Amino acid sequence: MKAIQMMELYNMMNDYRHLLIADLRKLELFEEKQIRGSFCIQDNVQIIVSHIEKQNSNAQKNEEKYHTQPIRRIVIVNDDYLKIEQDTQLIKDLIQSLKMNEYKVYYLKTSVETFLDKYPFYILSKVILQNYENLHNNEDQQKLLFAYSQFPQQLQENKLYLGSNLNANSKKQLDALQIKTIIDFKTYEPDAKFSVWKKEQYNYINYPISEEGEQLIDFYQITDLIESQNTPILLCCPDGYSITNVVAIGYLMTLKKQNFNISSLKVFQIRGNTTVNKKLYCQILTYDPKTIVNKITQQLVQQ
Repeated sequence: MKAIQMMELYNMMNDYRHLLIADLRKLELFEEKQIRGSFCIQDNVQIIVSHIEKQNSNAQKNEEKYHTQPIRRIVIVNDDYLKIEQDTQLIKDLIQSLKMNEYKVYYLKTSVETFLDKYPFYILSKVILQNYENLHNNEDQQKLLFAYSQFPQQLQENKLYLGSNLNANSKKQLDALQIKTIIDFKTYEPDAKFSVWKKEQYNYINYPISEEGEQLIDFYQITDLIESQNTPILLCCPDGYSITNVVAIGYLMTLKKQNFNISSLKVFQIRGNTTVNKKLYCQILTYDPKTIVNKITQQLVQQ
């Protein structure tokens, strides 16, 4: 049982692995305002069993289909801080009695209201969910669809986001997260045309990194570029992982002078995906920001 911060729940909701969000508030509060994808326990922890069994069945099918490791997570949310630890322990005991020990149980350290104030695009309600079935109610349809979008994940809270070019091309997502700087690692053709709004309304930087691996990535330069920005930043590449994950690991190694294992573990835990470009990954495996030799080697190769 572990307490988590708002950014951790946000990242869990965007890595698309198996996640249940159990809301312990009263039903009327839940129906008025709820976190996307959550369900209400209504003071009866036994109701969670049906949700677990249903989601567990779906997760097993996906794991067999995509040959992935089992990931089971439940996050408990409530506004009553005096009860949440006790209720979370009851739920953990219930899960263990079902012999589902692979489930990890967490609880949010802040209230539902505080979480939704920070991430208002995740607000749903009974009315919105009902109106989604009404083809004439386009506003609620759009709210629901946007709430279920895959947003970029946060490597550093309110500062550094990791995502894809789809995220970079969504003005609605950029504005919702108050992202003002986009660093795009995609390599474009010389005659490629860029969206006018991206350059006019945001600090758009194209920092092309070849997927063939012949280009030595200058992690010092990228780290300096990121640290020179005073607004939230999105790092992106076409699929959101292959290049961005490598750059994120190198950034942490350079900024914090920490080793590859610690940096890569943090990035992969946040992203829920270990997809990387293998040619670029070889560079990060041999990268050591603690030694000046590494920088001299970079300069020699570039010459």
